[in-house]
Amino acid sequence: MKTLRFIKYILGASIAGLLISSQALAAKTFCSMTLNSSDEIATFQAALTSQGWNFVELVPDNKDPRWFQNACRSGLQCDVLLISGHFGGLFFGEGTSQTIDMAEMEKASCDNSCPGILKNPKEVFLMGCNTLASQSRDHRTIDQYLNVLLNDGIPLDFAEQVVASRYSQQGFSLEKRFASIFPDTQKLYGFYSTGPLGKYAAPLLRNYIKNVGNYGSHLDRLSAAPNNALLNAFKGQAFRETNPSKAVPPDARGLYCALRSSDKSVQSKAVTQIAQENKVTMYFDSLASQLSYGDSISGQIDASTKNIIKQSLTKIKNNNSQLVTIQHDVMQVAGSLGLVDPITRDMQVRMLLDQAYGQTMNYAKVRQICGIIRDEPGFQNMTYLRLQELTKKSPYFMLTLGCYDSLNDDTRDFLFGKIGMPDKEHERTIALQVMKPFWNQNDMPFLSMILKNADSDLRARIFMSANKILQQYKYSLLMGPGLATCVLNAENRTEYSQGKEWSCLSENQAKLSPDVCDYFANRNPDPENADDMRWYCWSNNKPRFLNSRPECYLLAETFKIRGNQMKNIWNCSNRDIYGY
Repeated sequence: MKTLRFIKYILGASIAGLLISSQALAAKTFCSMTLNSSDEIATFQAALTSQGWNFVELVPDNKDPRWFQNACRSGLQCDVLLISGHFGGLFFGEGTSQTIDMAEMEKASCDNSCPGILKNPKEVFLMGCNTLASQSRDHRTIDQYLNVLLNDGIPLDFAEQVVASRYSQQGFSLEKRFASIFPDTQKLYGFYSTGPLGKYAAPLLRNYIKNVGNYGSHLDRLSAAPNNALLNAFKGQAFRETNPSKAVPPDARGLYCALRSSDKSVQSKAVTQIAQENKVTMYFDSLASQLSYGDSISGQIDASTKNIIKQSLTKIKNNNSQLVTIQHDVMQVAGSLGLVDPITRDMQVRMLLDQAYGQTMNYAKVRQICGIIRDEPGFQNMTYLRLQELTKKSPYFMLTLGCYDSLNDDTRDFLFGKIGMPDKEHERTIALQVMKPFWNQNDMPFLSMILKNADSDLRARIFMSANKILQQYKYSLLMGPGLATCVLNAENRTEYSQGKEWSCLSENQAKLSPDVCDYFANRNPDPENADDMRWYCWSNNKPRFLNSRPECYLLAETFKIRGNQMKNIWNCSNRDIYGY
């Protein structure tokens, strides 16, 4: 009997030990942000679920643009984090509309609003190209890498900043930026150049996990020693490992985050320290992203500090003479710190825009010009003759006019001419869309004249653009079949009817220009469904949009979800006239 009791005791103790072990393993949480390939996370799930790991996907199936903030607020504590996607300053994918921007992660890390995801993990896998790149050259030139980002739909201004982080000796490298985002992580894994697609990375991970065995025990044993098993598994794949605290020491990260503080006194002290330690070039990307013209801290910076910064900015400007965005960043920093007077700055901005106008005027250049204009509230530099000249130079130029926060008289007259007598149809479409927020009662004589000779479809489109001042005339203006009737019924509805508004799109497929699509999509209170309406317009009018690229890009700009916008820009840039 004693032997039997002893056997039962041993068995009970063993079962209890197994339960305790299982519960300990179950406490481990593997988080993922799957923006593109699911091959990598599926590999971990297949191997570790039986070991008691919990898997939590942070990117939802819906297109909620606040998904990252929601995940941060959830209180989730991640032991491991894996991010998979194409990378170019932000993670994105081909099959999803969600994105995650480095700048958003930097802010959340610095203000400690997402500790469970950005500070708790012991390991972070950054499965995207260049995620742990230094600033040394690889097999691509600056221009080649810039074109890769542009072809992915990343705006030129954003792309130039990423290129500068990747290849210049100014600012933090991408490796250091991620090290600052994950300061308490023991191991950061990623790529210092182009990495393999998920389907090729998955079998390498599978072999690695098999060799590791119990992954919870592996995590508990992590040390400063290199993870040779993983490095060997990815040998020849530009794979690397980084220890964040060594890549960016705590004092360096402290300055990095101080520049992102909303407290101007904290920010100004950081600027002074950076100058005194001769680190302006090192922290330039932080200065450029956090200091903006009009939000001056110049009164808190002494003259000697300003002089040091001015000398450094001159060097950065000279080293980036062809990167218009970096040139403008230099102006932004100088303006914020009071290093240039308003008249000189105005002249510099005009010269910079002239430099941009003188370069190849493709859509990427248009978006870069827009980035400058939007950062210069109230700035106007267009005469009627200059507008005509630039419109003849490039069919995309008119898209820049939608980036001003006000329009001067020459620009308004130019747009009126394009609405009344366009040289090409896309010019009328762009003009109607640009004028949308700027119509006023003084424009009634022009509207009365143009509406007299317009057919019912054009009257409807003009009404969509200027409906705020034409409301009282809607019954007389929207007398007509098809599109006009749809608009009249929409304007008369007291509550939004998703079904009826969708019907307006399906019943008027041949007339779905970007301004028409945007009118109905903007009435939709659900951003995701509203973008679905824009996709419907694209899908059912590909020949029109691909034969009229300015209209294609105009439609892309109306998308509200960033991933959708990037995808449609890619379509406009890369599809042929048959949609392939």
